[in-house]
Order: sequence, then C-alpha cells, then structure tokens
Amino acid sequence: MHCLALLSACLSLATAANWREMASPSPSPSTVDSYQAELKQLLERMLWRAQVQRCFAVITDDLHLALYDRRYFEAAGRSPRPFYVLRVNASESLNEPPRHLELLLQSVKASDCDLVVLTLLNGWQAKQLMRFLYVSRALDMQSKFILLHDVRLFAEDMLHVWSVCVNAVFLRRQQDNSYSISTIAFPGILNGVVVVKQLATWEVGKRIDSAIVFKDKTRNLQGAELPVAIAEHVPMVYWNRPTNRYKGVEIGIVKALAKALNFEPVYYAVNETEAGEWEQSAHSNETHLEKGLIGELQVRHQARIGIGDLHTFQSYVQHVELSAPHSVECLTFLTPESSADESWQTFILPFSGGMWAGVLLSLVVVGSIFYLISYFNALLTSSSQVSFFRCLRRKRVAKRDPLSWRRLSFRITLGRARLTDAPHRDIFDDYSNCILLTYSMLLYVALPRMPRNWPLRVLTGWYWIYCILLVATYRASFTAILANPAASITIDTLKDLSRARIPPTTGAVENKQFFVESSDDAAREVGARMEIVNNTDDLTKRIARGQCAYYDNEYYLRYLRTSGAAKGVATGALHIMRECVVHMPVVLALEKNSALKPHVNNIIQHLCEAGLISKWLRDAIIRLPAEERAPQEALMNLHKFWSSFVALGIGYLLSIAVLLVEQWHFRHVVMQHPIYNAHNPSLYYNFRRLYPDE
Repeated sequence: MHCLALLSACLSLATAANWREMASPSPSPSTVDSYQAELKQLLERMLWRAQVQRCFAVITDDLHLALYDRRYFEAAGRSPRPFYVLRVNASESLNEPPRHLELLLQSVKASDCDLVVLTLLNGWQAKQLMRFLYVSRALDMQSKFILLHDVRLFAEDMLHVWSVCVNAVFLRRQQDNSYSISTIAFPGILNGVVVVKQLATWEVGKRIDSAIVFKDKTRNLQGAELPVAIAEHVPMVYWNRPTNRYKGVEIGIVKALAKALNFEPVYYAVNETEAGEWEQSAHSNETHLEKGLIGELQVRHQARIGIGDLHTFQSYVQHVELSAPHSVECLTFLTPESSADESWQTFILPFSGGMWAGVLLSLVVVGSIFYLISYFNALLTSSSQVSFFRCLRRKRVAKRDPLSWRRLSFRITLGRARLTDAPHRDIFDDYSNCILLTYSMLLYVALPRMPRNWPLRVLTGWYWIYCILLVATYRASFTAILANPAASITIDTLKDLSRARIPPTTGAVENKQFFVESSDDAAREVGARMEIVNNTDDLTKRIARGQCAYYDNEYYLRYLRTSGAAKGVATGALHIMRECVVHMPVVLALEKNSALKPHVNNIIQHLCEAGLISKWLRDAIIRLPAEERAPQEALMNLHKFWSSFVALGIGYLLSIAVLLVEQWHFRHVVMQHPIYNAHNPSLYYNFRRLYPDE
C-alpha cells in the first residue's frame, strides 16, 4: 500500500509540474476566461480558509486544469502542504474508476488528507465518483469536499451519500458573476429529503468566513429525530413490560448520545421473521445480513443507529460502521446438566474401595488372631483341644460305627445327656464365632460375655479402640456426604462438548463461521456440527433433554435459564459452560461512513471511564442469577435415605437365601442322619454337642 501511495504521489507531482509549465504563471484576461479567473480566486480563498493540516487532493478535468498553478498551491498556507492532482477525461466513466485514479485515492486515504477539491464540469462524473467513494470507502467521507454545484448531484439516489458527507461545500456561479456557497442541510437531510443550505455569497475581492463555511454540523443535531433499529437481546436491549419501554445497556448508551448530540431517538424493532427466512433457503451470508439489523442500515437506509448486542465480525465491517467497543462479553454454551445421583450408595460412599477392602481384611485377620490365641491358650493350660481345627482333625480321628447309634442303650444315654456333659468351651473356641463376634464388635454390639482367658480380654479391649476410631471416621465422612449436594456431571470445555456429541446450535451464522475458521481442532469440530436456530421458544426444553447446546453470551444464557424455569424446566438441568470460548467486544452499528462515528466513539469512551456502562450492565442482569447455587442444608430426607432401604433389601434377600439353605440342609443333611428321630429331635442335637467330629 505504501509503495502504491509513493508511486501515485510521484506521478501526481510530476504531472502537476508539467501542468504548471503549460499554464501561464500570471494569467491575463486576454488568455483566461473570466469564469476561470473568478473561480480560481474563490478556490484559493477556500483553500486558505480550509486550514489544511496534512495534505489535500485535486481531481479536475481539462477545462479547470489551468486553475491549479503554483499560486494556487501556495495558497494552502504559510508553509507548503503536500498535494495530489489528477486530471480526468470528460468521456470516461467513473462508476469503475481507472487504475491510476484508484492508486491516487489510496494514496490520499493513506495520507489522511483534509480536503478534496472536485472540479468536474460533467455532473454525471461527479455523481459517479461520489457514489464510488461511498460504496468502496476509498476516501474518508468526513473530509472536507469542495464541488461544483450540479442538480444531478442531488437526485434521490444520492440521499444516503450526502447524509454522511456533511462537510461538502458546493460552488455555484450566479448570473451576476457572484458565487453561491452552499452545503448540505444537516441534520435536516436525516428526514429523508436532500436540502441544500445557503452559507454565503461570494464576489471577487470578498473574504470568506471559515467558521461559517466549514462549521462542524455533527455536534448539535438540533433535536432531530434519529431512527434507531432494535434487535432485542439481553442484556443490551430488552422490553420491560411494567414500564412498556425498552431497557438495557445499549438503550442507556443511546440516551446518553441523544443528550450529548441533541437528537431524539425513535426506536423500532427489526422484523425478526424476515430476518429468519434465510435459514429456510440456500442464501449466502450477504443475503442474511441484508435481512437483519445490518440491512436496516446498509440496504434500506431506514436507521441511523442499530443496537442489539452486535459483535465485531469482519462481515459487519464491510456493510456498516462499528463504534468503539463499549463492553466485552464471554461467549460460551448453555448445556444440559445431569446429576450423579448415588443416593443408593450413601452408606458405602464414606469409605473408598481400598478402605472397605482393608476393613474386611482386618475383620478376617483379627477373627483369625482371636481363634489362634484361644488355641494357644488351650495348649498352655492343657485344656481340651478337640474343638480346634476340626477340619484338619477329621481325617485322623476314628469314627464311631454307625450300627452302635441304633442301640437302645446309646439312645437312652443321649436322651439323658445335659449341657454340662458337653466339653468346656470359650466363646472364641469356634472359628465361626470368632468371625461373628469380631463383626458384631465392629457394629458396636456387645459380646455375650467376656472371654475367660486374659489374653483374649486384652485383645478384645484394643480391638474395641480400633472399632471406635473406625466408626468415628465413618460417621464424620457420612455426615459430610449428607451435608453436601450430589455431584453433577457438567460440560465445561469445548473438548467435553465435542466428546458429548451434543449438537451445538447458535442464533447467528457469523458465530458458526467463527468456529469453522478457528485454528483450534476442537472448535472446528464443533463448528462443523453447529446448527442455526431462530426459534427459542422450546430451546430450553431441548437443551434439558440433551438434544442440543446453545452458544451465546453468558448473560443471555442466564436469561434463557431463568425463562426456562418459568416454563417448567428445572434450573438444575441447565448448565452454563465455565470456559469462555472467546471474549468478544460489543459495539453499536452506524450507517456506512456515518458522520456521527467520531462523536459516538468519544462519548462511549467517556461513559466507560465514568463507570456508567458497568452500572447499566449490573442493573440489566440483577434478576439473572449466576451459576452458583446456595449450599444445600444438611437435612436427611427420604431421597438421601434411599441407601438404607437398599441395604435393608439386600439384608432381606440374604436372609431369605440363608433360610432356604438352612431348609435344604435340614432336609438333606440333618433328616438323613441315622441318629435323627422326628419324634425326638433332641437326640440329634445332643449327639452333635457330645460328638462334634462325628
């Protein structure tokens, strides 16, 4: 760009030097028409009053080429100012300017020149060039323009051009050889009619007041009505039913602009139905923009300002002017949330799997130690050792002859047997009793009696201490589980959303394009599956059912969650993703080449510095709660107590199973024993007590 600008500048300077040689340095009435002489003097005065600071450009035709000699360029100021000069053929069309003209315009824009002098006798060429400058933004339309007056410049199709090019000055020669100096009546042109305002009448030798000719007309709009297009989007713009007015952050900004620039905003809502029709047809991005909020400014020229939570997308910049950012929003997803309800596991959650394995292992180990100590104590005290390790003794002990069991004398002896005739045994002499009593102590169940042997008593005391510590730890962990809410399964990153395979959705095609063109693999994968939706009536229900996830700013997602709760959707079923996909600046939209943009940017900067925008944002989201929920009370309800019923059910099932096993054992083992008598069952049980190994 800089090379092109330098080349064009050199071209212009060389051409201007040739023109100065061709033109007479001191024009005389005999060689120069009086029209040219008077116009040349007027242009010199206008150039002096324009107070050029950086540079200026001249685009002229063959008729007016002789006006721009050395004397004219010296009139720019006490010190020379850079300038660009280009001659246009009267026959060429400027709808699509030639390459050398485009190069010149690029150089002028790069140099940010203050003034553009356009002296084209052909009004069609001037009109074509101004339309080209407007559409292509080849020059800053807020620069000062000096043009020759022509009625063709004020046709109806030039309305949007002159509504932004408010610093244009028109020179018109009157019949008495005086010149009428006029400009666009701003803000009167905002009413939809091109009106030219007379500034002054100049005659040869008369001075020009720069304060009148180049006055800033955009600081005070004199109470003019300015149409403002609205697309409702929380928290920037929303309808407040109690007051029947629009509210929001951008409404506050527009009110501040109206007060500072002295205009009256006229709000109207964009037809959202038409804006959503693009989804049903294979239209391009441009078609979509033309039907939405941008179309009100760029296509239909119905609005001067557009508000509705617009972000700084490159596709917007091509059609409208974007103000300085007034806010920055976190764009993320509203996703479904599922609860990891483990209430049926409440009684086993206090300990981990390894901890439970350690507790069961300690139960077996301590029970075995009780059994071994009881056995060693029997060895030391020379007590009966018959009851110990019977599973190992059965192979070596000689069994009684079954024929002797049928003798009447043997049965009479068994019937007269008493419990005192059984071998003397302690409570830990049986291994099954050791496991059962160790388990009962773990549940704080007292022993039927204390062991007779002191080693077993000492071990029992220390094991009680272990049980107290273990149960205290279990109770503390159990209380903490009851006090805390159940864990939730949420989607908090783009990778989680991609793995969940939930279809992402959004309300703007620009958002989808942002994901598709992203450099992040997860974002591109999400963008490839993203769908565009415009109907948000049942959106929260679809999200709660896991059918989609919605992409928008965090505050709008809060609004959707709150409105979903009013429709019967549980608030806990919707979750706002914690990771911000992008922090996107929020701007106002102004019509293309808007003359108000510099003042709007300054006012927005002052509002940000004063903290007013932050205050309006807090007011807009005060009824939109954040994601954090109040801590749940430590209340034992039936839902949390469900695990007790699970444990009770398991206990019932085990009891029934054991009962069936006992019934099977009684029928197939006890009743089949030779000593069993259905009329005297005590014979069998006395026999088992007296002869446990038989």
